[in-house]
Amino acid sequence: MTDEEFTSRRRRGRLMLVGVAVVFLGPLVAAFLLYFGSGWSPKGSAEHGVLILPARPMPDIALSSEDATVRLRDRWTLLIVEPAACDEHCREALYETRQLRRALGKEMDRVQRVWISTGGQADSGFVGSEHPDLVVVDGARPVVAKLIAVIGSHTAGEIFLVDPHGNLMMRFPPGTGMRAIHTDLKRLLKVSRIG
Repeated sequence: MTDEEFTSRRRRGRLMLVGVAVVFLGPLVAAFLLYFGSGWSPKGSAEHGVLILPARPMPDIALSSEDATVRLRDRWTLLIVEPAACDEHCREALYETRQLRRALGKEMDRVQRVWISTGGQADSGFVGSEHPDLVVVDGARPVVAKLIAVIGSHTAGEIFLVDPHGNLMMRFPPGTGMRAIHTDLKRLLKVSRIG
């Protein structure tokens, strides 16, 4: 083999090594530069609701209504804190949680709905006809005040999610679409073995 042939083979070998390195390391370098170098970052996130970090443990108390007694344990809970007068925001939140639960199909028994009614007694006729599966709890009871204190400040129409361990872990601001909430809830039910 002549020196020319040897140099040519050596050059081809180096080019092939560089080509393989570019194919494997190029995408990593490009991603790194895009993410850290240009200030660009992906805008999406996996969840549509707002995670409450750290999750807040809710007191383990029995919540009783006229028809049922529940605990914020062992099942996922869609929780609403609204005045008993139940304005437009309240009715929208109640409707959305009812439809969300129904849309879960065979998984719907893993989810319960609770309305903490503040400022008086809720209209039992409205609840009985429109929301028979809803547990309405009187927010004036001292034991329920502990739950409201854990929730803290909130806006009308906001929906909260409590996990089966009794942790307040997510909030859905008013205007969060039902499809978005359903997606989050479905994902949680799929990956969770509890509740």
